[in-house]
Amino acid sequence: MNNTESLITAVERHPRRNGRYLIYLDGQHALTVYEEVLIKHRLLKGERVEADKLRRVLEDEEQQRAWSDALKHVGRRPRSEKEVRQFLKRKEYTEPLIDRIIQRLKEQRYLDDADFAVLWTEQRIYSQKKGSRWVKQELQQKGVAPATIQEALDQVRPDEEERICFELGLKKWKLTSGTSQDKRRKTAGFLMRRGYSASIVGKAIRRIVEEAADEDERSEDSELWEWPEE
Repeated sequence: MNNTESLITAVERHPRRNGRYLIYLDGQHALTVYEEVLIKHRLLKGERVEADKLRRVLEDEEQQRAWSDALKHVGRRPRSEKEVRQFLKRKEYTEPLIDRIIQRLKEQRYLDDADFAVLWTEQRIYSQKKGSRWVKQELQQKGVAPATIQEALDQVRPDEEERICFELGLKKWKLTSGTSQDKRRKTAGFLMRRGYSASIVGKAIRRIVEEAADEDERSEDSELWEWPEE
């Protein structure tokens, strides 16, 4: 590889990695490339490779490797642009290369912060039962723009979030011991920690207290009921 021109003496499929090829220059293994790079540069046995061409091959190989890494990363779950950038930086790719990969991901619709924010919001609110404040903080940490976050949160109906908060709070209330005041405090704190706003938590607690009072009243009525004598 130190010569100005080298001869490709062998091209072999990688024994363990699909789509990768071993390139031998002057009888020695010199590099491993993706099939796309192999085809683009016509890396065939018997071809001669000049130093400039070898440099271009190595640049394209790094780009293909970065693209492959990025695809695997976004394939595991939806990602924000910031998450993908951080991932590629940890892989020690250069900033210009990362910019090209990010642009390509956007063009091919693998990366879209607006879509990501909507999916993340729905998953957190409906599946994990987190409040809007929690979701907003997470999306901010993932580098999503404030306007994009708000657009995603606006798609959540307030009455739906209130319903989920109430149902979650009611379960907590029933599992909590102590006086009514203790149960109020513990349930409210639990809901606030899950990211629900003070106003939504307040509504939920009022409904829970009312329902608990109704249950207590029904229970008392049942205890006072006397079966008629036969």
